[in-house]
Amino acid sequence: MMLQLIDDVNKALDAECYYSALTLALTFPDICGKAEYPQKNSTKRYKDWYDEHIGKYEQCPCEQSRNTPMPYLSGEVVYSLRNSLLHQGTPNIDVDKIKNINNKIDRFELVLESKKPFDIYGDASSIYNGSEKTYRVNVRRLCLILCRSASGYYEANQDKFDFFHCSIIDWDSEVDKIHI
Repeated sequence: MMLQLIDDVNKALDAECYYSALTLALTFPDICGKAEYPQKNSTKRYKDWYDEHIGKYEQCPCEQSRNTPMPYLSGEVVYSLRNSLLHQGTPNIDVDKIKNINNKIDRFELVLESKKPFDIYGDASSIYNGSEKTYRVNVRRLCLILCRSASGYYEANQDKFDFFHCSIIDWDSEVDKIHI
């Protein structure tokens, strides 16, 4: 099932259905977090899984030498985006729900960009006047990162996904069998 969900995100991106792709992709840390940390509450497992598999790679490698860390896509930020998009229909973050001062972002922007031949997309972060933090995230880049991380995790841990018990009937395929 996980691979079909990832395939659906890619199809949505190909069709330039950015919000559909992003909404579904933002559920992947939920799903993988459930597999990895079944005993934790959903908020904790989402952030923990994201930070372990994605977030730690999103930080600027020079953070130890900076007085004010650059904003990045931490588990807290992505979880806030997930909640805002899934529950309120707004692709933004709720800075008041972000507890780590280094993860607070004053201005959050989404970038929609058509498909490029090599799937290379960029984000940008900045600090203005020494304090105002801005983060600009490319929807394609975030979806690709979420898809590839979830796919890799799933491939290595399929045995942990036994909670995915569901029956899905491809009706068109079933009807085709009758007409043969």
